[in-house]
Amino acid sequence: MRKHQYHKDERGVALIIALMFLAILAMLGTTGYVLTSTDLKIGRNYQASAESFFDAEAGVNFAEAEIESALSSGSITLPTTIGGTATLSYTVPSGFSFSLSPVTMVANNTYSLTSTGNGPSNSQAQIVVRYSRASPINFAAFGDEKLDTKNGGTTLSFDSSSTDSTKNDPNDPSFQTTHEADVGSNDWLVTHNGASIDGAGVLGEKVDGSATTNSIHGGTTFYDASPENVGRVDPDPLGVNIVGGAYNPATYAPPNNDNLTGINPISMYNNTTHELEVPNGGKVTLTAGDYYFSEVELKNNAELEINASGGEVRIFLTGPFNSKNSSVVDVIGNSTDFSIFSNSTDKIDFKHGSEFKGFVYAPYADIDIKNSADVYGAIWGGNVDIKNSGTLYFDTAIRNKFLSNNLNKVSWSEVRN
Repeated sequence: MRKHQYHKDERGVALIIALMFLAILAMLGTTGYVLTSTDLKIGRNYQASAESFFDAEAGVNFAEAEIESALSSGSITLPTTIGGTATLSYTVPSGFSFSLSPVTMVANNTYSLTSTGNGPSNSQAQIVVRYSRASPINFAAFGDEKLDTKNGGTTLSFDSSSTDSTKNDPNDPSFQTTHEADVGSNDWLVTHNGASIDGAGVLGEKVDGSATTNSIHGGTTFYDASPENVGRVDPDPLGVNIVGGAYNPATYAPPNNDNLTGINPISMYNNTTHELEVPNGGKVTLTAGDYYFSEVELKNNAELEINASGGEVRIFLTGPFNSKNSSVVDVIGNSTDFSIFSNSTDKIDFKHGSEFKGFVYAPYADIDIKNSADVYGAIWGGNVDIKNSGTLYFDTAIRNKFLSNNLNKVSWSEVRN
């Protein structure tokens, strides 16, 4: 019997396979499109986010420059109480999109501002920055032409604004120095064997841009690594020679100001020559106010009492200040409540065993702290000499008393929603 073979009809298989490949390719194409589209969206979102962030960052830099300029021109006054605000008047530069919040005081000499940057597709970024106003007075002792600390000369530091007696009172048995008693000079920094600096030895820069002469002796003890190079330091940041300036003695010359009622006894003051002279063992008291003197002399064991209980006491001086052996300048209040401002080249001299509390600012004068003399406050002069066993206690609270128009960034953070 003949067997028959049966064959399947395979016509159309190629079409089916082709359709399957087309379907796979379509799926791959769709997937590729979706992935590409997603990537493009992510890219656009990232670009928008980046643009808004860069605008916010530009706002921070813009705000810093505007605030410094406004402080210099007097067109803005920063708040003085925590929670207080000040609004900055500004115009956003072309090509940028940001807005600035009011400046808010959040702590002592600390101010907060928020910059909001606006990008495409309603994207936004926020940066919160905190500033503090820089202080021009950052040294226990600064001598533009020369700062010399002799054998046994010592600088320490305390903070009269602290509530901790071990930090606010150098005479407390448990006193702990705050390690901020830097000394510095633009022209010539000298320290001798046995000198002790509870801070750093700071080198500025000479007026011609050349390096400060470094005469730091190897036997000097520093708390911080020294020398520290900081570039030129403004030798007169408060401007005692600015006509009509707040620290120019001429601004307070009679008849503009001559606070005779605050001197007790008045017999120690010469109203013609404007000289104050306290005899051996004598005592004179100055109460709150501004005083203009051509010369101050405290003879041996004399006392100048600064009664700042009713307000700050300031002396504006056009001549020498001579505090002789064992004389005392004492302050009822903090050492920040008394200041001497001089635009003279005449010497300010604290002789052997004398004691002084306050801030001395005489950028063109020689200032001597002689053997065993104690100074509580800060010294800023042309040529400062801390003699053998002379001790300078830097009151760091003075830094917040004299604030410049320059800002320091304290912190910087991006706000993420």
